[in-house]
Amino acid sequence: MICIFRFAGYSATESEIQLISRKADSLYLVKQFQLAGIYYDQVVYLAQDNITKTKALLNKADCYLERKDFTKAEAVLSRIFYADLNDSLIYLSRYKSALASYLNGNFSEAASQVIQARSFIADTTLVVNMFPLYVLILNESRKYDEAKEVLLSYIKTTHRDSINKSAMLREVELYYQNNKIPHLKSPEKAKKLSMFLPGTGQLYAGYFWEGALNVGLQLFGLGFTGVCVYNKYYFTGGLIGFAIFQKFYGGGMNRAQFLTEKRNYKITRRFNDGAKKMVLSMR
Repeated sequence: MICIFRFAGYSATESEIQLISRKADSLYLVKQFQLAGIYYDQVVYLAQDNITKTKALLNKADCYLERKDFTKAEAVLSRIFYADLNDSLIYLSRYKSALASYLNGNFSEAASQVIQARSFIADTTLVVNMFPLYVLILNESRKYDEAKEVLLSYIKTTHRDSINKSAMLREVELYYQNNKIPHLKSPEKAKKLSMFLPGTGQLYAGYFWEGALNVGLQLFGLGFTGVCVYNKYYFTGGLIGFAIFQKFYGGGMNRAQFLTEKRNYKITRRFNDGAKKMVLSMR
C-alpha cells in the first residue's frame, strides 16, 4: 500500500492543496473513484479551513456513492463539522447525508438529517428541495400520513401553473387514500393462529392453499400414527407418524410468520415503488 500523506506537522500551502484537489477531480472524472477518494482524504488532512475540508468530504462521499458503497459514504459524511458553514453548504451536506443513509437503509438517520436541515437552515427554499427525498424516507418508515403532507407542501411551493399544481395535488390525494395505503398484518399473530388452529396463520397471511396443504400433511401424520397404533405398530407410529405431525405443526407456525412478513414486504414495496415514481416525476 502506498501512503500519500505527509509526515505529522507538515503544513501545506493553499496552492499545494488546490493542486491535490484538482488531481482528485481529474481522477473522479475518469471514474477512478477509489484513487480519487484517497486524494480527497489528503485534502481533508492538510486543509486548515472547515469549508475546504467539508467540500473534500462531500467529494469523497461521492466516490463511495458512485461505487454503491453506501455504508462508507454515510460514515464519511458523518465527519462533517457544521458550525461555521453557510446555508448552501449545510444544505448540500445534510442532503447527501440523508441520501447516503436512505440508500443504506438507515431511514431513522436519513430522517434525522432532514429534520436537522429544517431546524438549522434559514433559507427555506433550500429546505424545500429536500422534501422529495424526505417523502421517500417517510414512506420507507411507513409514516404515510406525514409523507403525504410533505409532498403536498412541496407541490404547493413549486413554480408551476395552477392547472398542473391542481392535477398533482389530486394525484397525491388519490394515491394516499386510506384504502390504498399498506395495512400490515402481524407475523406474531399469524404464528399464534397456526399454533392454536393449524392452517389459519397461512390463511390470515393470504395463502389459503398453502394453509390447506399444511393442515393436510399434519392430518396425514396423525392419521398414520393412529393406523400404526391400531395395528399395534407403536414404535413405527411414534417414530414416523407423530414425527411428521410435529414437523409440519412447528414448521407451519414458522411458515405462517414468514408468509405474513413476505406479504407485508410485497405490498409495502409495491406502494413505495409507485410513490417513488410519482415523486420523481414531480421534481
